[in-house]
Amino acid sequence: EALHNVIADGRRAAVLMLDLDGFKAINDMHGHLVGDKALVEFAERISVAAKGALVARVGGDEFSIVMPKIGSLDEPAGLARRISKAVTEPFQIAGTEAALGVGIGIAVAPDDGTTADELVRRADLALYRAKAEGRSFTRFFEPAMDAHVERRAAIERELRAAIAANQIEVHYQPLVHLDGDRIIGFEALARWNSPVLGTVFPTVFIAVAEECGLIHPLGDQLLRAACREAMNWPDDLTLAFNITPVQLRDATLGLRVLGILGETGLLPARLELEITESAIVGDALLAQRMIDELRTAGVRIALDDFGTGYATMSQLLAFRFDKIKIDRSFVNSLGTNGDSEVIVRAIIGLAKGLGLTTTAEGIETGVQLADLKAGGCIEG
Repeated sequence: EALHNVIADGRRAAVLMLDLDGFKAINDMHGHLVGDKALVEFAERISVAAKGALVARVGGDEFSIVMPKIGSLDEPAGLARRISKAVTEPFQIAGTEAALGVGIGIAVAPDDGTTADELVRRADLALYRAKAEGRSFTRFFEPAMDAHVERRAAIERELRAAIAANQIEVHYQPLVHLDGDRIIGFEALARWNSPVLGTVFPTVFIAVAEECGLIHPLGDQLLRAACREAMNWPDDLTLAFNITPVQLRDATLGLRVLGILGETGLLPARLELEITESAIVGDALLAQRMIDELRTAGVRIALDDFGTGYATMSQLLAFRFDKIKIDRSFVNSLGTNGDSEVIVRAIIGLAKGLGLTTTAEGIETGVQLADLKAGGCIEG
């Protein structure tokens, strides 16, 4: 009906898509009956704020609002502000106060579409962007969002084809012992030059692989290729390989890694798996079990990007790591930033005290190398 008026009278209409922030925690902690009460209270608040508009619940904790006649973009923006303000007051849940937020995406007809499907889809895209930016954000739809979604879909489509055709390549970065500057191994790096998309950076296609369930076949494929390549190296050279947080949450990871080692013939002692701090925070018990299983088999475990994530000193003690990798963000500033030098020296001292090896990432200059050697860093 609103769209009919848009076309007939030259008016504008707005669609707002809303999603509650923090609702899942209420359901998990207090049960669905309490969650339902929270939804009812939320609905009452936004109905008051959106007086004169059509308000509907369209999913679990998803709501939609149609403003059939707007004079300017200030009207849906103002409604979004009123809703956000209404939600800031604590909710009385099961005798306790609970804080909720609301993400809001807005699409406007005819600017963003003239059909219900177009407007809802584009308001959803704006909501997705708002949710990605943090708690209680509001975003209007922008054409670039459509382009982003199309690009994302194209990457997933081509990535599936690339994995099936074994087109993701493994490149190797030398790992050097700083005492004597001798190569002691290589780190495997995934690289993809798509015939359709061109060069796609690992930060992009690894994230897509994690989102759409492709990371396990991709990770196994790359590890198998790297292990086969390492079998052609001298026996004293090691292979370092990155494991993503999603991979570490798979209880079969240890069995698959050991299976690939058995299949390729690479000794477990020559493999070093690199795990980020965020990976061990997600499910600490599963991560610890996986790490212990692999280390018992002889595989070495390195904590990657140390100092940039969420690991605590107690976790550093609880997890049996062999190595700490100093993030390149600290190494980049050596020679120009005194604070970075203090941090790097502290990490090296901590690792030495715990009996762990230290590896510095991204050594680019002679000054950085000299500072790291002087500080007692072992590898780079």
